[in-house]
Amino acid sequence: MGAFASRFRLLGRRFAKDERGAVAVFLAAGIVVLVGVVGLGVDTIRGYLVQSRLSAALDAAGLAGGRVMFSPTRDDQIRMYFAANFPPGFMGSTITGPAPVISTNVANSVLTLSVNANVNTSFMKVLGFDTMAVASSSQVTRQTNYLEVMLAIDVSGSMGSSVSGGGSRIAAARTAAKSLTQILYDAAATPGSLQIGLVPWNGKVNVGINGVAFDAGSTPPPTTVPSYTNPLTSNVETEVHYANNSPVPLLDPPPTDWRGCVFQRFTNDADNTNDADLLIGGITVGGADWPAWEPVKTYNPGAGEPVSGGTCDLEAFGNECTPCADEGITDMTTTQTVIDDAIDQLSAGGYTNAIQGLVWAWQVLMPTPPFTSAFTSLPPNTTRKRAIVLLTDGEQTGRSGDGYKTAFGNSTNAQGNGTSDFKMNHRLKLAATAIKNQGITIYTVQFANTSGSLADLLKAVSTGPASPFYNTAASQAALDDVFKEIANDLAELHVSM
Repeated sequence: MGAFASRFRLLGRRFAKDERGAVAVFLAAGIVVLVGVVGLGVDTIRGYLVQSRLSAALDAAGLAGGRVMFSPTRDDQIRMYFAANFPPGFMGSTITGPAPVISTNVANSVLTLSVNANVNTSFMKVLGFDTMAVASSSQVTRQTNYLEVMLAIDVSGSMGSSVSGGGSRIAAARTAAKSLTQILYDAAATPGSLQIGLVPWNGKVNVGINGVAFDAGSTPPPTTVPSYTNPLTSNVETEVHYANNSPVPLLDPPPTDWRGCVFQRFTNDADNTNDADLLIGGITVGGADWPAWEPVKTYNPGAGEPVSGGTCDLEAFGNECTPCADEGITDMTTTQTVIDDAIDQLSAGGYTNAIQGLVWAWQVLMPTPPFTSAFTSLPPNTTRKRAIVLLTDGEQTGRSGDGYKTAFGNSTNAQGNGTSDFKMNHRLKLAATAIKNQGITIYTVQFANTSGSLADLLKAVSTGPASPFYNTAASQAALDDVFKEIANDLAELHVSM
């Protein structure tokens, strides 16, 4: 625009000094000026249209790239979306340089795209302007808006096996889970708007608070509650019990050698209508009162109890034939170091019962006691998102002393083989349906396992049958990519510039 004005002033000065053929010169100059002015308007409009199309293409490409921020194909996808929304030669334009230029900030929470183009002019050529430069940029920001996430990580014995790429499966899970926490805490909209918790699970769940040791000598006195009928003994009772290291109410006092695990609130009756294993909180269902959970007795090999297989003599507290996880539950926290430290402690042992992990993750995620860290109120004009990430490397198996007291059969003997898996899978899908009906997103990860039946099960459990909701990973690197993709899906994207 400045160059055009200078040339116009120069043309005026020449016209003022030269009076020969004044009329003809005046007419010619007027035509040139008129064409220039009209051309400036027409070509400027074309420039604005090109710039607008560039901006829209960059926004689309930026949102696509933000969803796969940590994928090795991110930049290729960005360029693909840009090319699809800005066809070559649009309105006589030519892209100059890379299309687009891609950059991110240190925390990878902001993705910036920019592009430059030249637009061929039509009328402005009479003034010596063959092209007009235009530029556009777009910025996409990843952030969470009151997000609560529970990680339900399989810590069964097979997770101690090696995985493609080196190391153990549990080590790979630790690394991948911390990739997710890093992304989400970096993307948190405001301090305190993100909470993440952890439920390690195998055949049962240790409901003790992770890092707090059980001390039988510090067991608090019973707590008086409204009278209820104990669903296991049919006795009318008015007390529930607690351990020093857990907020979970117990039907019986924790045994002196308690390791922190409880049985599911389930009785092996004909129709399972009075069970609370698929529900949270203290409730009455089907005429049965379930204000608490039954604690599990610690496995004692010195007493001649079988390590696996066979039959557990279910005494008052039940024998611990399938190992209880060493790590307890980490309640949801806004502090990244707390959840990362808990992830670092994960170790492998025991068998596989995904229902335990999924239901207890749900229990912690919601504000219903015994865990109450969930957000109870939100600032005006904000939204809440809740999610569970369930990782497993194996199919569910019924084993002696599992969370259901082997009610669905024992997969180690011919009589129960196959039957238990089917029944347990059915309960898992029922639990997942109840969770999803509350608006909670479920992500499932099938790790180092190619079973088609497990894939079908996890697809049914997850919010959707494909990525980012259902995922497979065969190696440590692939698992890391999966958790990063889940984190990107959880982190909300918006165009910020």
